[in-house]
Amino acid sequence: MYKFGILGVGKMGSSILKGIISSGVYKKEEILLNLYSEAEINEYGKDFNYVSDPKKLFESAELILLSVKPQIFPEIMEIADQLDFTGKGIMSIAAGITIGYIEKHFKGAKIVRVMPNTPALIKKAVATVCSNDTSSTYYKKVFEILSSIGVAYPVDESMMDASLALNGSMPAYLELFAKAFIDKAVADGIDYETAKKLTCESIISSAALILNSDESIDQLIKNVCSKGGTTIAGLDKLYEHNFEEAIYDCSEACKNRSKELSK
Repeated sequence: MYKFGILGVGKMGSSILKGIISSGVYKKEEILLNLYSEAEINEYGKDFNYVSDPKKLFESAELILLSVKPQIFPEIMEIADQLDFTGKGIMSIAAGITIGYIEKHFKGAKIVRVMPNTPALIKKAVATVCSNDTSSTYYKKVFEILSSIGVAYPVDESMMDASLALNGSMPAYLELFAKAFIDKAVADGIDYETAKKLTCESIISSAALILNSDESIDQLIKNVCSKGGTTIAGLDKLYEHNFEEAIYDCSEACKNRSKELSK
Protein backbone atom coordinates (compact mmCIF):
# COMPACT_ATOMS: atom_id res chain seq x y z
CA MET A 1 0.00 0.00 0.00
CA TYR A 2 1.34 3.41 -1.00
CA LYS A 3 1.14 6.21 1.55
CA PHE A 4 0.12 8.91 -0.95
CA GLY A 5 -1.61 8.83 -4.32
CA ILE A 6 -2.15 11.69 -6.75
CA LEU A 7 -4.97 11.81 -9.29
CA GLY A 8 -4.07 14.72 -11.57
CA VAL A 9 -0.53 16.03 -12.00
CA GLY A 10 -1.37 19.38 -13.55
CA LYS A 11 0.11 22.62 -12.23
CA MET A 12 -1.24 22.26 -8.70
CA GLY A 13 -0.82 18.51 -8.44
CA SER A 14 2.77 18.68 -9.67
CA SER A 15 3.52 21.59 -7.32
CA ILE A 16 2.32 19.54 -4.35
CA LEU A 17 4.30 16.55 -5.59
CA LYS A 18 7.51 18.59 -5.83
CA GLY A 19 6.89 20.14 -2.41
CA ILE A 20 6.44 16.87 -0.55
CA ILE A 21 9.48 15.33 -2.22
CA SER A 22 11.79 18.29 -1.55
CA SER A 23 10.63 18.58 2.07
CA GLY A 24 10.70 14.85 2.75
CA VAL A 25 7.01 14.50 3.67
CA TYR A 26 6.97 11.36 1.55
CA LYS A 27 9.65 9.42 -0.31
CA LYS A 28 9.27 8.73 -4.01
CA GLU A 29 8.69 5.04 -3.40
CA GLU A 30 5.77 5.88 -1.06
CA ILE A 31 3.89 7.75 -3.80
CA LEU A 32 1.67 6.41 -6.58
CA LEU A 33 0.60 8.59 -9.50
CA ASN A 34 -2.25 8.27 -11.96
CA LEU A 35 -0.68 8.94 -15.37
CA TYR A 36 -2.48 8.39 -18.65
CA SER A 37 -1.08 10.79 -21.24
CA GLU A 38 2.21 10.15 -23.02
CA ALA A 39 3.49 13.55 -21.89
CA GLU A 40 2.81 12.75 -18.21
CA ILE A 41 4.41 9.33 -18.46
CA ASN A 42 7.49 10.80 -20.11
CA GLU A 43 7.81 13.44 -17.39
CA TYR A 44 7.07 11.38 -14.26
CA GLY A 45 7.07 7.71 -15.25
CA LYS A 46 10.81 7.18 -14.83
CA ASP A 47 10.91 8.52 -11.26
CA PHE A 48 7.56 7.42 -9.81
CA ASN A 49 5.37 4.38 -9.65
CA TYR A 50 2.19 4.95 -11.63
CA VAL A 51 -1.05 3.42 -12.89
CA SER A 52 -3.32 4.56 -15.70
CA ASP A 53 -6.53 3.36 -14.04
CA PRO A 54 -7.91 5.64 -11.28
CA LYS A 55 -9.54 2.62 -9.63
CA LYS A 56 -6.14 1.00 -9.10
CA LEU A 57 -4.88 4.25 -7.56
CA PHE A 58 -7.86 4.34 -5.17
CA GLU A 59 -7.25 0.77 -4.14
CA SER A 60 -3.51 1.18 -3.66
CA ALA A 61 -3.02 4.43 -1.68
CA GLU A 62 -3.83 5.47 1.89
CA LEU A 63 -4.19 9.24 1.35
CA ILE A 64 -5.37 10.29 -2.11
CA LEU A 65 -5.09 13.76 -3.61
CA LEU A 66 -7.90 14.62 -6.02
CA SER A 67 -6.28 17.25 -8.19
CA VAL A 68 -8.65 17.22 -11.15
CA LYS A 69 -11.06 19.88 -12.41
CA PRO A 70 -14.59 19.91 -10.91
CA GLN A 71 -16.01 19.08 -14.33
CA ILE A 72 -14.25 15.70 -14.24
CA PHE A 73 -15.57 14.78 -10.80
CA PRO A 74 -18.75 12.94 -11.98
CA GLU A 75 -16.60 10.46 -13.91
CA ILE A 76 -14.31 9.99 -10.90
CA MET A 77 -17.27 9.55 -8.57
CA GLU A 78 -18.64 6.66 -10.64
CA ILE A 79 -15.35 4.83 -10.11
CA ALA A 80 -15.28 5.66 -6.39
CA ASP A 81 -18.83 4.33 -5.94
CA GLN A 82 -17.53 0.81 -6.57
CA LEU A 83 -15.12 0.88 -3.62
CA ASP A 84 -14.96 1.07 0.18
CA PHE A 85 -12.65 3.81 1.45
CA THR A 86 -12.83 2.98 5.15
CA GLY A 87 -9.44 3.76 6.70
CA LYS A 88 -8.39 5.97 3.78
CA GLY A 89 -8.09 9.72 3.42
CA ILE A 90 -9.21 11.96 0.54
CA MET A 91 -7.60 15.37 -0.03
CA SER A 92 -9.62 17.38 -2.56
CA ILE A 93 -8.55 20.72 -4.06
CA ALA A 94 -11.51 21.14 -6.43
CA ALA A 95 -13.31 24.48 -6.10
CA GLY A 96 -16.95 24.21 -5.08
CA ILE A 97 -16.92 20.47 -4.45
CA THR A 98 -18.25 19.95 -0.93
CA ILE A 99 -17.25 17.44 1.70
CA GLY A 100 -20.79 16.07 1.65
CA TYR A 101 -20.64 15.40 -2.08
CA ILE A 102 -17.32 13.59 -1.75
CA GLU A 103 -18.54 11.58 1.26
CA LYS A 104 -21.44 10.15 -0.74
CA HIS A 105 -19.05 8.54 -3.20
CA PHE A 106 -15.87 7.89 -1.19
CA LYS A 107 -17.72 5.91 1.46
CA GLY A 108 -15.97 5.65 4.82
CA ALA A 109 -13.14 8.04 3.94
CA LYS A 110 -11.80 10.91 6.03
CA ILE A 111 -12.30 13.92 3.77
CA VAL A 112 -10.05 16.99 3.78
CA ARG A 113 -11.13 19.80 1.48
CA VAL A 114 -8.38 22.23 0.51
CA MET A 115 -8.25 25.43 -1.52
CA PRO A 116 -4.65 26.34 -2.36
CA ASN A 117 -3.53 28.97 -4.88
CA THR A 118 -1.07 29.23 -7.74
CA PRO A 119 1.86 30.65 -5.71
CA ALA A 120 2.26 26.97 -4.81
CA LEU A 121 4.40 26.95 -7.96
CA ILE A 122 7.07 28.86 -5.99
CA LYS A 123 6.24 27.33 -2.58
CA LYS A 124 4.29 30.42 -1.50
CA ALA A 125 0.80 28.95 -1.50
CA VAL A 126 -1.89 30.24 0.83
CA ALA A 127 -4.45 27.51 1.46
CA THR A 128 -7.67 27.06 3.39
CA VAL A 129 -8.57 23.68 4.90
CA CYS A 130 -11.70 22.02 6.30
CA SER A 131 -12.57 18.40 7.06
CA ASN A 132 -15.25 15.98 8.16
CA ASP A 133 -12.89 14.84 10.93
CA THR A 134 -10.36 17.35 12.25
CA SER A 135 -9.05 14.78 14.73
CA SER A 136 -7.90 12.34 12.04
CA THR A 137 -4.26 11.72 11.24
CA TYR A 138 -5.04 12.55 7.60
CA TYR A 139 -6.20 16.06 8.54
CA LYS A 140 -2.90 16.64 10.33
CA LYS A 141 -0.97 15.12 7.44
CA VAL A 142 -2.59 17.49 4.94
CA PHE A 143 -1.28 20.46 6.93
CA GLU A 144 2.18 18.89 6.79
CA ILE A 145 1.83 18.50 3.02
CA LEU A 146 0.65 22.08 2.59
CA SER A 147 3.52 23.41 4.70
CA SER A 148 5.84 22.05 2.01
CA ILE A 149 4.35 24.50 -0.52
CA GLY A 150 3.38 27.46 1.67
CA VAL A 151 0.97 28.11 4.54
CA ALA A 152 -2.49 26.81 5.40
CA TYR A 153 -5.34 28.01 7.60
CA PRO A 154 -8.29 26.03 8.96
CA VAL A 155 -11.76 27.39 8.16
CA ASP A 156 -15.27 26.12 8.62
CA GLU A 157 -16.62 24.65 5.39
CA SER A 158 -19.45 27.19 5.45
CA MET A 159 -16.78 29.85 4.85
CA MET A 160 -15.00 28.12 1.96
CA ASP A 161 -17.05 29.86 -0.73
CA ALA A 162 -16.66 33.30 0.84
CA SER A 163 -12.92 32.87 1.46
CA LEU A 164 -12.18 31.72 -2.09
CA ALA A 165 -11.63 35.29 -3.32
CA LEU A 166 -9.10 35.86 -0.53
CA ASN A 167 -6.70 33.11 -1.50
CA GLY A 168 -7.75 30.73 -4.28
CA SER A 169 -8.69 33.45 -6.76
CA MET A 170 -6.74 36.34 -5.25
CA PRO A 171 -3.60 35.85 -7.39
CA ALA A 172 -5.54 36.63 -10.57
CA TYR A 173 -7.10 39.75 -9.06
CA LEU A 174 -3.78 41.05 -7.78
CA GLU A 175 -2.06 40.19 -11.04
CA LEU A 176 -4.64 42.22 -12.97
CA PHE A 177 -4.16 45.09 -10.49
CA ALA A 178 -0.40 44.94 -10.97
CA LYS A 179 -0.69 44.64 -14.76
CA ALA A 180 -2.78 47.81 -14.99
CA PHE A 181 -0.18 49.84 -13.11
CA ILE A 182 2.70 48.29 -15.05
CA ASP A 183 1.03 48.92 -18.41
CA LYS A 184 0.40 52.56 -17.48
CA ALA A 185 4.02 52.99 -16.38
CA VAL A 186 5.28 51.52 -19.66
CA ALA A 187 2.97 53.88 -21.56
CA ASP A 188 4.56 56.74 -19.63
CA GLY A 189 8.03 55.63 -20.74
CA ILE A 190 9.27 53.48 -17.84
CA ASP A 191 10.87 50.24 -19.06
CA TYR A 192 8.83 47.09 -18.39
CA GLU A 193 11.25 45.34 -16.02
CA THR A 194 11.65 48.41 -13.82
CA ALA A 195 7.88 48.98 -13.76
CA LYS A 196 7.28 45.35 -12.85
CA LYS A 197 9.79 45.38 -10.00
CA LEU A 198 8.56 48.69 -8.57
CA THR A 199 4.94 47.55 -8.68
CA CYS A 200 5.41 44.04 -7.32
CA GLU A 201 7.89 44.96 -4.59
CA SER A 202 5.54 47.73 -3.46
CA ILE A 203 2.64 45.27 -3.28
CA ILE A 204 4.76 42.83 -1.27
CA SER A 205 6.05 45.46 1.17
CA SER A 206 2.62 47.06 1.60
CA ALA A 207 1.08 43.67 2.40
CA ALA A 208 3.84 43.06 4.94
CA LEU A 209 3.10 46.43 6.53
CA ILE A 210 -0.59 45.55 6.86
CA LEU A 211 0.31 42.25 8.52
CA ASN A 212 2.86 43.73 10.92
CA SER A 213 1.39 47.12 11.82
CA ASP A 214 -0.85 47.75 14.84
CA GLU A 215 -2.60 50.52 12.91
CA SER A 216 -5.81 49.96 10.98
CA ILE A 217 -5.71 49.74 7.19
CA ASP A 218 -7.65 53.01 7.01
CA GLN A 219 -4.92 54.68 9.06
CA LEU A 220 -2.18 53.16 6.93
CA ILE A 221 -3.86 54.68 3.87
CA LYS A 222 -3.99 58.06 5.57
CA ASN A 223 -0.30 57.76 6.42
CA VAL A 224 0.54 57.77 2.70
CA CYS A 225 -1.63 60.77 1.95
CA SER A 226 -1.00 64.46 2.34
CA LYS A 227 -3.63 67.13 1.73
CA GLY A 228 -3.69 68.06 -1.95
CA GLY A 229 -0.93 65.56 -2.71
CA THR A 230 -0.34 62.96 -5.41
CA THR A 231 -1.77 59.98 -3.51
CA ILE A 232 -5.05 61.78 -2.80
CA ALA A 233 -5.34 62.69 -6.48
CA GLY A 234 -5.07 59.03 -7.44
CA LEU A 235 -7.37 57.77 -4.67
CA ASP A 236 -10.04 60.26 -5.69
CA LYS A 237 -10.10 58.66 -9.13
CA LEU A 238 -10.41 55.16 -7.62
CA TYR A 239 -13.33 56.31 -5.46
CA GLU A 240 -14.85 58.09 -8.46
CA HIS A 241 -14.81 54.79 -10.38
CA ASN A 242 -16.30 52.90 -7.40
CA PHE A 243 -13.14 50.85 -6.84
CA GLU A 244 -14.32 49.35 -3.53
CA GLU A 245 -17.73 48.50 -5.00
CA ALA A 246 -16.03 46.74 -7.92
CA ILE A 247 -13.95 44.67 -5.47
CA TYR A 248 -17.09 43.79 -3.52
CA ASP A 249 -18.84 42.66 -6.71
CA CYS A 250 -15.76 40.70 -7.77
CA SER A 251 -15.66 38.82 -4.46
CA GLU A 252 -19.41 38.22 -4.51
CA ALA A 253 -19.28 36.80 -8.05
CA CYS A 254 -16.41 34.52 -7.07
CA LYS A 255 -18.34 33.24 -4.03
CA ASN A 256 -21.55 32.70 -5.98
CA ARG A 257 -19.78 30.78 -8.73
CA SER A 258 -18.24 28.49 -6.13
CA LYS A 259 -21.71 27.81 -4.75
CA GLU A 260 -23.00 27.07 -8.27
CA LEU A 261 -20.21 24.54 -8.82
CA SER A 262 -21.21 22.74 -5.62
CA LYS A 263 -24.61 22.02 -7.18
